[in-house]
Amino acid sequence: MKRIAFVFCIVLLITSCSNRNSTGSDSIPIMFRPDWTNVDIESIPVKFGQVLKLKNDSIPMNAIVIDFNEDEGGIWIGLCFIYNKRLFGRQITNGLSDSGCLDLLDLAYIQRKELHDFTVLETLELDKSKIGIGAIAPVANLSELKQYFQYGIEKRKKKRTPCDEGLTDLNPVRERYFEIEKIKVK
Repeated sequence: MKRIAFVFCIVLLITSCSNRNSTGSDSIPIMFRPDWTNVDIESIPVKFGQVLKLKNDSIPMNAIVIDFNEDEGGIWIGLCFIYNKRLFGRQITNGLSDSGCLDLLDLAYIQRKELHDFTVLETLELDKSKIGIGAIAPVANLSELKQYFQYGIEKRKKKRTPCDEGLTDLNPVRERYFEIEKIKVK
C-alpha cells in the first residue's frame, strides 16, 4: 500500500503543476502503470483482466482485476468497477509532456482474504501499457467495496471539470467513465 500512496501523491503533484490543453492521450507514463513484479500473483485466486461479478443485493456490481500489491498487511487486489459497460476513471493534466490529459482508471483495493462471493464472467486481453492508475481506495471488506461503487456512480453524475481547468479549485470533478475498449489489446 505504500507504493500506492506514493503513486497517488505523484498524481496530485502532477495535476497541480501544469496547465495544458485536453487531448485524452493514450500514452501512459510508466509510473502510473500497474506493476506487480514483487508480488506472487500465481497464488492469487483472480488474474489480471478477469471480469468479476461481485455479490450485491441492489444493482449489478462488476469489476476488472487490474492490479496487485503486497505490504505487511498482505496481498491487495486492485479492481476497476464497470458501470453500464464503462470503466470508472478520471482525467488529469499530463504534467510530464505536452500531450494534454491522461485518462487514468480509479481502483478499489481489497485484501485477497476479503474478496469472496464473486463469479468470473470472462477474461479480457488487456494492454498493460494502456492502463494508468489514477485514484486508489483501499477498502476493508465487501461492504466498503459496495459503498465505494455507489459513491463512484454518484460522483460521475456531477458536471465534469475539464482537465486543464480548475487546477486550484477545492472540489474539481475529474471522475469520468471510459470505454473498456480503451485498455484492450488491439
